[in-house]
Amino acid sequence: MESWQIMSLLEMVIIAGSVLGGLGIITYAWVKRRPSLGKGELAGLTQSINTLRDSVDGMREELGDVSDRLDFTERVLTRLADTAKAGDQRLPK
Repeated sequence: MESWQIMSLLEMVIIAGSVLGGLGIITYAWVKRRPSLGKGELAGLTQSINTLRDSVDGMREELGDVSDRLDFTERVLTRLADTAKAGDQRLPK
């Protein structure tokens, strides 16, 4: 390897190391400055999540009921439409 290639490689390693080191320092400082959750806050968040889960489960059940009703209504309307068509075809024109 030529000496200029070694210098170029060394420059790239120094630049990459500096960038990664800087990002590491910034990330470390950011993580340390973030507020940590206390036990009370964590319990409140857990309760909120459980409440939201219960609400979503209830909505899923209601959506299932609405879907069943819609299917039933579609079947009834289709049957009525078929009956009406059959009745129209039987009438003399």
